[in-house]
Amino acid sequence: MKRLKKYLLLFLALFIAALNFNLILKPLKLVVGGTQGVAVIFNHLLKISPSLIILIVNIVMLIISYFTLPKDTTYGTVLATFIYPLFVKLTSFIPNINIEGFGIFLLVILAGVVCGATGGIIYYLGFSNGGVSVFPLLIGKYFKINISISTFIINGLLVLLGGFSFGLKKFLYSIIIIFLQSFLIRKILGFKKRGKNNS
Repeated sequence: MKRLKKYLLLFLALFIAALNFNLILKPLKLVVGGTQGVAVIFNHLLKISPSLIILIVNIVMLIISYFTLPKDTTYGTVLATFIYPLFVKLTSFIPNINIEGFGIFLLVILAGVVCGATGGIIYYLGFSNGGVSVFPLLIGKYFKINISISTFIINGLLVLLGGFSFGLKKFLYSIIIIFLQSFLIRKILGFKKRGKNNS
């Protein structure tokens, strides 16, 4: 029962993350790093389906992870590799809401909270988002660079590319989302550490 609850929470987090992508990030063209950022950029430049981009990137990174990283790390990414792009595809059929009526800044704050909450829950459960997040693990293994630093650099490069593609305002909005995301992930993982220390 405990394992079933764990997987249900994972699926719920991935589904909400997919909604956030299709209803806010993609329509507003906000590049917040990771595979989602890659999907927004390539969808804009090449008109390729975001779910297909996410699936291809995830599978390539999963294969690389399998041959270069500990097997536990790879197994933790398998579900997200296939379920998340499926949810992105399914939620892409939801009619776009009138985002102008909500106020852009409010939507940016909401997107940041959702990114942080869903990402934090996924890591809290012991899973990984897979995709581009495999790169920092590889850099840490072979070049001994801190994972948080390499993650910041990789996502920073993606956000800069998004800034060049969509303008300064979208770049600044993306920075706000990344700040909220990282803050919430740290908070959620902090609960996990405190729980272990109390047990």
